[in-house]
Amino acid sequence: MRLHIGIDDTDSPNGMCTTYLGALLYRELSRLAEPIDLPRLIRLNPNIPYKTRGNGAVAMTFEVDEETIPEIKDTVLFYVNQLSDFTHENTNPGVVFFEGNTPEELREFSLRALREHVTIEEAERIAREVEAEYFKFKVGRGIIGSLAAIGYPLERFTYELLAYREPDNWGTQRRVDKESVFLADSWSYPFTYDNLDPYKRSVLITPHGKDPVLVGIRGIDRGRVIQTFERVKFKEPVAFYQLFKTNQNTDDHLTYKKIGELKLYDSAVVRGTVVKPYWERGRHVFFELEDETGRIRVAAFEPTKKFRNYVRKLLPGDEIIAAGGVKEHEGVLTLNLEKFYPVKLVPRIEYQKPKCPKCGGTMKSKGDYLKCKRCGHKMPKKLIPVEVPRELERKIYEVPPDARKHLSRPLVLPGGEERVLELLQAKGLK
Repeated sequence: MRLHIGIDDTDSPNGMCTTYLGALLYRELSRLAEPIDLPRLIRLNPNIPYKTRGNGAVAMTFEVDEETIPEIKDTVLFYVNQLSDFTHENTNPGVVFFEGNTPEELREFSLRALREHVTIEEAERIAREVEAEYFKFKVGRGIIGSLAAIGYPLERFTYELLAYREPDNWGTQRRVDKESVFLADSWSYPFTYDNLDPYKRSVLITPHGKDPVLVGIRGIDRGRVIQTFERVKFKEPVAFYQLFKTNQNTDDHLTYKKIGELKLYDSAVVRGTVVKPYWERGRHVFFELEDETGRIRVAAFEPTKKFRNYVRKLLPGDEIIAAGGVKEHEGVLTLNLEKFYPVKLVPRIEYQKPKCPKCGGTMKSKGDYLKCKRCGHKMPKKLIPVEVPRELERKIYEVPPDARKHLSRPLVLPGGEERVLELLQAKGLK
Protein backbone atom coordinates (compact mmCIF):
# COMPACT_ATOMS: atom_id res chain seq x y z
CA MET A 1 0.00 0.00 0.00
CA ARG A 2 1.20 3.52 -0.80
CA LEU A 3 1.14 6.06 2.03
CA HIS A 4 1.66 9.78 1.45
CA ILE A 5 2.65 12.08 4.31
CA GLY A 6 2.49 15.87 4.22
CA ILE A 7 3.87 18.27 6.87
CA ASP A 8 3.83 22.07 7.02
CA ASP A 9 4.08 25.15 9.22
CA THR A 10 6.27 23.70 11.98
CA ASP A 11 8.81 26.54 11.93
CA SER A 12 8.90 30.20 12.91
CA PRO A 13 11.20 33.21 12.47
CA ASN A 14 12.73 32.18 15.80
CA GLY A 15 13.91 28.77 14.65
CA MET A 16 13.10 25.25 13.49
CA CYS A 17 12.56 24.34 9.83
CA THR A 18 9.94 22.08 8.26
CA THR A 19 12.59 20.57 5.97
CA TYR A 20 14.70 19.63 9.00
CA LEU A 21 11.77 17.87 10.63
CA GLY A 22 10.90 16.23 7.31
CA ALA A 23 14.47 15.05 6.75
CA LEU A 24 14.61 13.48 10.22
CA LEU A 25 11.29 11.74 9.61
CA TYR A 26 12.34 10.51 6.18
CA ARG A 27 15.38 8.85 7.74
CA GLU A 28 13.36 7.38 10.60
CA LEU A 29 10.44 6.13 8.48
CA SER A 30 12.76 4.56 5.90
CA ARG A 31 13.53 1.97 8.61
CA LEU A 32 9.84 1.04 8.76
CA ALA A 33 8.84 1.22 5.08
CA GLU A 34 10.24 1.51 1.58
CA PRO A 35 10.54 5.15 0.38
CA ILE A 36 9.18 5.97 -3.06
CA ASP A 37 11.67 8.50 -4.45
CA LEU A 38 13.21 11.41 -2.52
CA PRO A 39 11.24 13.54 -0.10
CA ARG A 40 9.60 16.51 -1.83
CA LEU A 41 10.03 20.16 -0.90
CA ILE A 42 7.04 21.99 -2.34
CA ARG A 43 7.06 25.78 -2.36
CA LEU A 44 3.60 27.31 -2.30
CA ASN A 45 2.26 30.81 -2.94
CA PRO A 46 5.15 33.19 -2.15
CA ASN A 47 2.81 36.14 -1.60
CA ILE A 48 0.91 34.80 1.42
CA PRO A 49 1.58 37.17 4.35
CA TYR A 50 1.61 34.56 7.15
CA LYS A 51 4.23 32.36 5.48
CA THR A 52 7.62 31.75 7.08
CA ARG A 53 10.51 32.46 4.72
CA GLY A 54 9.99 30.38 1.54
CA ASN A 55 6.52 28.96 2.30
CA GLY A 56 7.71 25.38 1.81
CA ALA A 57 5.89 22.19 2.76
CA VAL A 58 7.38 18.69 2.81
CA ALA A 59 5.82 15.49 1.48
CA MET A 60 7.09 11.92 1.27
CA THR A 61 5.68 8.66 -0.01
CA PHE A 62 6.31 5.12 1.23
CA GLU A 63 5.30 1.63 0.19
CA VAL A 64 4.01 0.27 3.49
CA ASP A 65 2.62 -2.88 5.02
CA GLU A 66 -0.80 -2.18 6.47
CA GLU A 67 0.21 -3.30 9.96
CA THR A 68 3.00 -0.66 10.11
CA ILE A 69 0.72 2.30 9.30
CA PRO A 70 -0.26 3.03 12.93
CA GLU A 71 3.41 3.11 14.00
CA ILE A 72 4.31 5.39 11.08
CA LYS A 73 1.51 7.82 11.93
CA ASP A 74 2.42 7.84 15.60
CA THR A 75 6.06 8.53 14.73
CA VAL A 76 5.14 11.47 12.48
CA LEU A 77 2.81 13.04 15.02
CA PHE A 78 5.35 12.55 17.80
CA TYR A 79 8.10 14.33 15.84
CA VAL A 80 5.80 17.20 14.87
CA ASN A 81 4.60 17.57 18.45
CA GLN A 82 8.14 17.51 19.85
CA LEU A 83 10.00 19.66 17.34
CA SER A 84 7.52 22.32 16.14
CA ASP A 85 8.03 25.83 17.49
CA PHE A 86 4.67 26.17 19.24
CA THR A 87 5.84 29.25 21.14
CA HIS A 88 5.33 31.48 18.09
CA GLU A 89 1.80 32.68 17.38
CA ASN A 90 2.15 32.11 13.63
CA THR A 91 3.30 28.50 13.96
CA ASN A 92 0.24 26.35 13.27
CA PRO A 93 1.37 22.90 12.11
CA GLY A 94 -0.66 20.51 10.04
CA VAL A 95 -0.12 16.87 9.12
CA VAL A 96 -1.94 14.95 6.40
CA PHE A 97 -1.92 11.20 5.63
CA PHE A 98 -3.31 9.86 2.37
CA GLU A 99 -3.40 6.25 1.19
CA GLY A 100 -3.38 5.18 -2.47
CA ASN A 101 -3.03 7.15 -5.70
CA THR A 102 -3.54 10.90 -5.47
CA PRO A 103 -6.78 12.00 -7.19
CA GLU A 104 -7.28 14.93 -9.57
CA GLU A 105 -9.03 16.96 -6.85
CA LEU A 106 -5.80 17.02 -4.85
CA ARG A 107 -3.77 18.07 -7.88
CA GLU A 108 -6.14 20.96 -8.59
CA PHE A 109 -6.07 22.04 -4.95
CA SER A 110 -2.26 22.02 -4.85
CA LEU A 111 -2.00 24.26 -7.93
CA ARG A 112 -4.47 26.68 -6.40
CA ALA A 113 -2.39 26.76 -3.21
CA LEU A 114 0.61 27.55 -5.39
CA ARG A 115 -0.98 30.43 -7.30
CA GLU A 116 -3.79 31.83 -5.20
CA HIS A 117 -5.02 32.24 -1.63
CA VAL A 118 -6.82 29.25 -0.12
CA THR A 119 -8.30 28.88 3.35
CA ILE A 120 -8.08 26.27 6.09
CA GLU A 121 -11.76 25.54 5.56
CA GLU A 122 -11.17 24.78 1.88
CA ALA A 123 -8.33 22.43 2.77
CA GLU A 124 -10.51 20.58 5.30
CA ARG A 125 -13.31 20.22 2.76
CA ILE A 126 -10.95 18.78 0.13
CA ALA A 127 -9.39 16.44 2.71
CA ARG A 128 -12.82 15.08 3.63
CA GLU A 129 -13.80 14.66 -0.03
CA VAL A 130 -10.69 12.61 -0.88
CA GLU A 131 -10.76 10.80 2.49
CA ALA A 132 -7.38 12.09 3.65
CA GLU A 133 -6.69 11.98 7.38
CA TYR A 134 -5.49 15.28 8.78
CA PHE A 135 -4.29 16.61 12.13
CA LYS A 136 -4.34 20.27 13.16
CA PHE A 137 -2.08 21.77 15.81
CA LYS A 138 -3.30 25.09 17.20
CA VAL A 139 -5.09 26.81 14.28
CA GLY A 140 -3.78 24.10 11.95
CA ARG A 141 -3.04 26.31 8.95
CA GLY A 142 -0.34 23.82 7.99
CA ILE A 143 -2.90 21.39 6.62
CA ILE A 144 -3.12 23.65 3.53
CA GLY A 145 0.53 23.10 2.63
CA SER A 146 0.54 19.48 3.78
CA LEU A 147 -2.38 18.58 1.54
CA ALA A 148 -1.01 20.61 -1.38
CA ALA A 149 2.44 19.00 -1.07
CA ILE A 150 0.90 15.52 -1.32
CA GLY A 151 -1.16 16.43 -4.37
CA TYR A 152 1.48 18.43 -6.20
CA PRO A 153 2.13 16.90 -9.68
CA LEU A 154 5.85 17.92 -9.80
CA GLU A 155 6.01 17.53 -13.58
CA ARG A 156 8.88 20.03 -13.61
CA PHE A 157 11.38 19.81 -10.80
CA THR A 158 14.85 20.67 -9.57
CA TYR A 159 16.90 19.43 -6.61
CA GLU A 160 18.02 21.04 -3.39
CA LEU A 161 20.52 19.59 -0.96
CA LEU A 162 20.00 20.91 2.54
CA ALA A 163 22.74 20.36 5.13
CA TYR A 164 21.86 20.87 8.80
CA ARG A 165 23.73 22.17 11.81
CA GLU A 166 24.38 20.61 15.18
CA PRO A 167 21.79 22.01 17.64
CA ASP A 168 24.50 23.73 19.72
CA ASN A 169 25.23 25.99 16.74
CA TRP A 170 21.67 27.06 15.97
CA GLY A 171 21.30 30.82 16.11
CA THR A 172 25.02 31.51 15.62
CA GLN A 173 26.77 32.76 12.51
CA ARG A 174 27.26 30.02 9.93
CA ARG A 175 30.88 29.14 9.35
CA VAL A 176 31.44 28.25 5.70
CA ASP A 177 34.63 28.87 3.74
CA LYS A 178 33.71 31.56 1.20
CA GLU A 179 36.49 30.79 -1.26
CA SER A 180 35.48 27.11 -1.43
CA VAL A 181 31.95 28.15 -2.45
CA PHE A 182 33.32 30.21 -5.34
CA LEU A 183 35.54 27.33 -6.45
CA ALA A 184 32.70 24.81 -6.20
CA ASP A 185 30.40 27.12 -8.17
CA SER A 186 32.96 27.59 -10.95
CA TRP A 187 33.08 23.80 -11.28
CA SER A 188 29.34 23.11 -11.26
CA TYR A 189 27.60 26.19 -12.70
CA PRO A 190 25.02 26.15 -14.31
CA PHE A 191 24.16 22.59 -13.22
CA THR A 192 23.99 24.17 -9.79
CA TYR A 193 23.10 27.86 -9.55
CA ASP A 194 22.37 30.74 -7.20
CA ASN A 195 25.26 29.64 -5.01
CA LEU A 196 26.56 33.20 -5.02
CA ASP A 197 25.97 36.71 -6.29
CA PRO A 198 28.81 37.40 -8.75
CA TYR A 199 28.23 41.17 -8.66
CA LYS A 200 28.35 41.53 -4.88
CA ARG A 201 30.86 38.68 -4.46
CA SER A 202 28.58 37.30 -1.73
CA VAL A 203 27.67 33.72 -0.79
CA LEU A 204 23.97 32.81 -1.15
CA ILE A 205 23.91 29.17 0.00
CA THR A 206 23.88 30.11 3.70
CA PRO A 207 20.63 31.40 5.23
CA HIS A 208 20.73 34.05 7.95
CA GLY A 209 18.04 32.99 10.42
CA LYS A 210 18.05 30.89 13.57
CA ASP A 211 16.89 27.75 11.75
CA PRO A 212 18.92 24.50 11.61
CA VAL A 213 19.92 24.86 7.93
CA LEU A 214 23.65 25.27 7.36
CA VAL A 215 23.61 25.46 3.54
CA GLY A 216 21.22 24.85 0.67
CA ILE A 217 22.57 23.95 -2.78
CA ARG A 218 20.20 23.96 -5.75
CA GLY A 219 20.62 22.34 -9.13
CA ILE A 220 19.16 20.43 -12.05
CA ASP A 221 21.56 17.45 -11.79
CA ARG A 222 21.36 15.51 -8.54
CA GLY A 223 24.88 14.14 -8.87
CA ARG A 224 26.37 17.60 -9.43
CA VAL A 225 24.43 18.94 -6.47
CA ILE A 226 25.94 16.34 -4.14
CA GLN A 227 29.43 16.78 -5.60
CA THR A 228 29.19 20.56 -5.23
CA PHE A 229 28.28 20.12 -1.56
CA GLU A 230 31.30 17.84 -1.12
CA ARG A 231 33.57 20.57 -2.56
CA VAL A 232 32.44 23.19 -0.03
CA LYS A 233 34.61 23.47 3.09
CA PHE A 234 32.92 23.94 6.45
CA LYS A 235 34.35 25.43 9.63
CA GLU A 236 31.71 23.80 11.80
CA PRO A 237 30.39 20.21 11.93
CA VAL A 238 27.62 19.10 9.56
CA ALA A 239 24.97 17.11 11.44
CA PHE A 240 23.57 15.46 8.30
CA TYR A 241 22.19 16.39 4.89
CA GLN A 242 19.16 15.49 2.77
CA LEU A 243 18.54 15.79 -0.96
CA PHE A 244 15.03 16.96 -1.88
CA LYS A 245 13.13 16.93 -5.14
CA THR A 246 11.40 20.32 -5.42
CA ASN A 247 9.31 22.67 -7.54
CA GLN A 248 11.77 25.50 -6.88
CA ASN A 249 12.90 27.51 -9.90
CA THR A 250 10.21 26.14 -12.21
CA ASP A 251 8.04 29.29 -12.64
CA ASP A 252 5.07 26.99 -12.00
CA HIS A 253 3.58 29.62 -9.69
CA LEU A 254 2.92 31.89 -12.67
CA THR A 255 -0.35 31.76 -14.58
CA TYR A 256 -1.62 34.10 -17.27
CA LYS A 257 -4.28 36.61 -16.27
CA LYS A 258 -5.83 39.79 -17.59
CA ILE A 259 -5.02 42.80 -15.43
CA GLY A 260 -8.67 43.17 -14.42
CA GLU A 261 -8.64 39.58 -13.10
CA LEU A 262 -5.74 40.09 -10.68
CA LYS A 263 -6.47 39.51 -7.00
CA LEU A 264 -4.47 40.04 -3.85
CA TYR A 265 -1.79 37.30 -3.40
CA ASP A 266 -2.00 36.08 -7.03
CA SER A 267 1.17 35.07 -8.88
CA ALA A 268 0.63 35.96 -12.50
CA VAL A 269 1.89 36.89 -15.96
CA VAL A 270 0.15 39.85 -17.61
CA ARG A 271 0.55 41.66 -20.91
CA GLY A 272 -0.09 45.36 -21.08
CA THR A 273 1.00 48.84 -22.09
CA VAL A 274 3.04 51.21 -19.96
CA VAL A 275 0.75 54.12 -19.19
CA LYS A 276 2.98 56.99 -18.02
CA PRO A 277 6.59 57.69 -17.00
CA TYR A 278 7.98 55.79 -14.03
CA TRP A 279 8.35 57.42 -10.65
CA GLU A 280 10.44 56.62 -7.60
CA ARG A 281 9.77 56.55 -3.88
CA GLY A 282 12.24 55.40 -1.25
CA ARG A 283 14.53 53.79 -3.88
CA HIS A 284 11.61 51.76 -5.23
CA VAL A 285 10.69 52.24 -8.92
CA PHE A 286 7.01 52.25 -9.96
CA PHE A 287 5.07 52.43 -13.21
CA GLU A 288 1.55 51.66 -14.34
CA LEU A 289 0.47 48.97 -16.78
CA GLU A 290 -2.90 48.62 -18.45
CA ASP A 291 -4.81 46.38 -20.82
CA GLU A 292 -8.39 46.46 -22.02
CA THR A 293 -9.63 45.16 -18.64
CA GLY A 294 -7.90 47.47 -16.20
CA ARG A 295 -4.77 49.08 -14.82
CA ILE A 296 -2.31 48.06 -12.09
CA ARG A 297 0.71 49.60 -10.43
CA VAL A 298 3.95 47.67 -10.97
CA ALA A 299 6.96 47.91 -8.66
CA ALA A 300 10.65 47.06 -8.81
CA PHE A 301 11.59 47.30 -5.15
CA GLU A 302 14.97 48.40 -3.80
CA PRO A 303 16.34 44.86 -3.15
CA THR A 304 16.22 44.19 -6.92
CA LYS A 305 19.16 46.64 -7.29
CA LYS A 306 20.39 46.96 -10.91
CA PHE A 307 17.20 45.38 -12.26
CA ARG A 308 15.58 48.75 -11.55
CA ASN A 309 17.79 50.36 -14.21
CA TYR A 310 16.06 48.32 -16.92
CA VAL A 311 12.66 49.28 -15.53
CA ARG A 312 13.67 52.94 -15.72
CA LYS A 313 14.25 52.53 -19.47
CA LEU A 314 10.58 51.75 -20.13
CA LEU A 315 8.58 54.51 -21.84
CA PRO A 316 4.85 55.24 -22.01
CA GLY A 317 3.40 53.24 -24.87
CA ASP A 318 5.79 50.30 -24.52
CA GLU A 319 4.03 46.94 -24.58
CA ILE A 320 5.51 44.39 -22.18
CA ILE A 321 4.90 41.02 -20.56
CA ALA A 322 5.30 41.30 -16.78
CA ALA A 323 5.51 38.50 -14.22
CA GLY A 324 5.26 38.76 -10.47
CA GLY A 325 3.22 38.53 -7.29
CA VAL A 326 0.27 40.74 -6.37
CA LYS A 327 0.48 42.43 -2.98
CA GLU A 328 -0.70 45.59 -1.34
CA HIS A 329 1.86 48.38 -1.00
CA GLU A 330 0.77 51.51 0.84
CA GLY A 331 -2.82 50.39 0.38
CA VAL A 332 -2.52 50.01 -3.41
CA LEU A 333 -2.72 46.69 -5.27
CA THR A 334 0.76 46.27 -6.76
CA LEU A 335 2.44 43.73 -9.04
CA ASN A 336 5.83 42.98 -7.46
CA LEU A 337 7.94 42.54 -10.59
CA GLU A 338 10.05 39.37 -10.92
CA LYS A 339 10.81 39.60 -14.63
CA PHE A 340 9.59 41.38 -17.75
CA TYR A 341 9.82 41.02 -21.52
CA PRO A 342 9.53 43.97 -23.94
CA VAL A 343 7.15 43.03 -26.76
CA LYS A 344 6.90 46.35 -28.62
CA LEU A 345 8.91 49.47 -27.88
CA VAL A 346 7.83 52.94 -28.94
CA PRO A 347 10.38 55.16 -30.72
CA ARG A 348 12.52 57.27 -28.42
CA ILE A 349 12.82 60.82 -29.74
CA GLU A 350 15.42 63.32 -28.63
CA TYR A 351 15.55 66.93 -29.77
CA GLN A 352 19.03 68.00 -30.78
CA LYS A 353 20.62 71.28 -31.89
CA PRO A 354 21.48 71.48 -35.60
CA LYS A 355 25.02 72.05 -36.86
CA CYS A 356 25.97 75.58 -37.94
CA PRO A 357 24.72 76.07 -41.54
CA LYS A 358 27.77 78.28 -42.35
CA CYS A 359 30.75 76.37 -40.94
CA GLY A 360 29.32 73.10 -39.57
CA GLY A 361 30.34 74.01 -36.06
CA THR A 362 28.55 73.24 -32.81
CA MET A 363 25.64 75.48 -31.90
CA LYS A 364 25.18 76.69 -28.34
CA SER A 365 21.83 77.60 -26.82
CA LYS A 366 21.48 81.28 -25.94
CA GLY A 367 17.97 81.65 -24.59
CA ASP A 368 15.62 81.85 -27.60
CA TYR A 369 18.39 81.59 -30.25
CA LEU A 370 21.40 79.46 -31.15
CA LYS A 371 24.97 80.73 -31.62
CA CYS A 372 27.83 78.90 -33.31
CA LYS A 373 30.77 78.34 -30.98
CA ARG A 374 33.21 78.50 -33.94
CA CYS A 375 32.09 81.35 -36.23
CA GLY A 376 29.51 83.16 -34.09
CA HIS A 377 26.62 82.71 -36.52
CA LYS A 378 23.22 83.22 -34.91
CA MET A 379 19.93 81.57 -35.85
CA PRO A 380 16.46 80.99 -34.34
CA LYS A 381 16.32 78.20 -31.77
CA LYS A 382 14.82 75.30 -33.67
CA LEU A 383 15.69 71.81 -32.47
CA ILE A 384 15.63 68.75 -34.73
CA PRO A 385 13.74 65.58 -33.62
CA VAL A 386 16.04 62.54 -33.85
CA GLU A 387 15.11 58.92 -33.15
CA VAL A 388 17.74 57.34 -30.91
CA PRO A 389 18.23 53.63 -30.18
CA ARG A 390 16.33 52.12 -27.27
CA GLU A 391 18.47 50.52 -24.59
CA LEU A 392 16.15 47.54 -24.11
CA GLU A 393 16.27 44.33 -26.12
CA ARG A 394 13.60 41.81 -26.95
CA LYS A 395 14.55 39.45 -24.13
CA ILE A 396 13.53 38.67 -20.56
CA TYR A 397 15.00 40.82 -17.80
CA GLU A 398 15.11 39.22 -14.34
CA VAL A 399 15.90 40.26 -10.78
CA PRO A 400 19.36 39.35 -9.37
CA PRO A 401 19.91 36.03 -7.54
CA ASP A 402 19.64 37.40 -4.01
CA ALA A 403 16.24 38.99 -4.81
CA ARG A 404 14.84 35.98 -6.65
CA LYS A 405 11.89 34.09 -5.24
CA HIS A 406 12.34 30.34 -4.63
CA LEU A 407 9.91 29.51 -7.42
CA SER A 408 11.21 31.90 -10.08
CA ARG A 409 13.26 30.19 -12.80
CA PRO A 410 16.68 31.73 -13.53
CA LEU A 411 17.31 32.48 -17.18
CA VAL A 412 20.52 30.44 -17.07
CA LEU A 413 18.49 27.22 -16.76
CA PRO A 414 17.01 25.36 -19.75
CA GLY A 415 13.55 26.81 -20.32
CA GLY A 416 14.39 29.92 -18.32
CA GLU A 417 12.74 32.13 -20.93
CA GLU A 418 10.20 29.72 -22.36
CA ARG A 419 7.94 29.34 -19.32
CA VAL A 420 6.82 32.97 -19.27
CA LEU A 421 6.44 33.17 -23.04
CA GLU A 422 4.59 29.87 -23.40
CA LEU A 423 1.85 31.13 -21.06
CA LEU A 424 1.20 33.97 -23.49
CA GLN A 425 1.54 31.72 -26.52
CA ALA A 426 -1.08 29.37 -25.09
CA LYS A 427 -3.48 32.32 -25.08
CA GLY A 428 -2.50 33.31 -28.64
CA LEU A 429 -0.95 36.54 -27.35
CA LYS A 430 2.73 36.16 -28.15
